[in-house]
Amino acid sequence: MKGFLFSFIGVVWFSIGLGLVIAPAWTIEIFDRLASDEFRQFVLVQVGMVISLILVIGTGGLAFRAVWIVAGCLGLAKGLFLIGAPIGRREAFLAWWFKRPFWEYRAWGLVLMSLATTLAYSVSVT
Repeated sequence: MKGFLFSFIGVVWFSIGLGLVIAPAWTIEIFDRLASDEFRQFVLVQVGMVISLILVIGTGGLAFRAVWIVAGCLGLAKGLFLIGAPIGRREAFLAWWFKRPFWEYRAWGLVLMSLATTLAYSVSVT
């Protein structure tokens, strides 16, 4: 079950990263549409926090455990900010995030694909 869960997370991360590298305008447009509604934004933040919590708690036997703890803690901090921040600050952060240059989205896509590949390697080694 643990291998399936982390493999699924890796596939989702790789897909998002690949979308950011190949077609950043299309991918960001989809994310912007998903984050435009308050309820969908809340659900997305909750899903991200659950994934981050799984990374912090569930990576006991995986290789590169420190990487997964740091990634999980960063994801939890981002989720707590998006939930706890005043609406004006949250909207300003999201507006800033959705207005970045394309090279920055491509760089984050490469980082996400690297993390996904490393997670898949960590699952396959154990």
